Amino acid sequence: MVRHNKKILLICLLAFLIIPINIKADRVTFGDVLDELAELERQKAEKDNEIQISQQEYDRLSNEIYQIQIEIENLSKEIQQANEEIDKLGKEIEAKKVETDNILVFLQLSNGEKSYLEYVFKAKSFTDFIHRVSVVEQLSKYNKEQINLMNDLIIQNNKLKEKNAETIKKQEVKREESRIKMAELGSKINEMIKDEAPINDQIEALEEEIQRMRDSGCKERTDKLSVCYPLITATGFLRPLKTGTVSSEYSWRILNGKVDSHSGIDLAVPEWTPVYPVAAGRVEARFKTGCGGQMIYVYHNIKGEQYTSVYMHLVAFGDFKSGDIVTAEDVIGYTGGSSTATYNGGYDDCTFGAHLHLTLATGHTTSHRLTMFNPREKINFPPMWQYWYSRTW
Repeated sequence: MVRHNKKILLICLLAFLIIPINIKADRVTFGDVLDELAELERQKAEKDNEIQISQQEYDRLSNEIYQIQIEIENLSKEIQQANEEIDKLGKEIEAKKVETDNILVFLQLSNGEKSYLEYVFKAKSFTDFIHRVSVVEQLSKYNKEQINLMNDLIIQNNKLKEKNAETIKKQEVKREESRIKMAELGSKINEMIKDEAPINDQIEALEEEIQRMRDSGCKERTDKLSVCYPLITATGFLRPLKTGTVSSEYSWRILNGKVDSHSGIDLAVPEWTPVYPVAAGRVEARFKTGCGGQMIYVYHNIKGEQYTSVYMHLVAFGDFKSGDIVTAEDVIGYTGGSSTATYNGGYDDCTFGAHLHLTLATGHTTSHRLTMFNPREKINFPPMWQYWYSRTW
């Protein structure tokens, strides 16, 4: 039953992640673009706050691990001292036993020896006799008490060793738990920081686009973009490469040991292969991130519908900058993915070989994961690992 419930929960979670968030994807007015900027700035502020909180917790865990390590080292020293004390006391006990055997010769009477009697009866007077008997008894009692005392100390030290050893085990478990949390938190912070750069770039790119819109004539929030900032209309989609093969589909997959939604389709080709837009449009932004490498966003108006195409893992951009109009025959970049990969000393840790990653999304947006869809819905690619030799089909 528990396993069944977990399965249902996982299915529900995946369903929730797959269902696009209900947002206004199409830009109609200048006000829509201004609202988009405000939303990005809100997301950035929220992420900044989340990073700050996570960093504070990370620092707390780091200090906690440091304190635990100090405590473990101190406990280990106490155990070492206890071991040394036990060894010392053991030697003293053996010495006391030898001393007792030598001085308290009455313990040897059972073996027929008369040393005790000889010592006692050598007294020169009755007073001396009583004194000698008393000395022997006191020496015997004192040595027995010392031996018992040292035995008690050994028992106490052994208990201290056991207690400290148990405490060390608990502290080591706690330290490991803190390290795991710290590693998870560090990974989370890295992911957020990794995403932080694109958000900053998105805001900057959007601010630049808003300025271009203003320069083009968009002033009031109600101004329609189709009038004040028109975009040429394309009639359909093309493949972004003249030849290639699909090496990874748009789907859920395991990446670096984690379940990840593959936001596009991977097209395997050699590095420095020219990349073309899937349709005529306008270059919106060019980013460089730790996961995706150099990427370029192109906005399209295809048969009256708004789309965004994203091209990732580029080894270099073409000669077009943000705001430039491009045709379907313009080279906007060149494929990378191998020399740019981190395992080859590059900057992109989300690639493992030469290829182009293509993402398609509805609307004009640099938050493509919100409205992305399978590129196969619009572009006819052959089955995986089968080559094509034309941008049309």
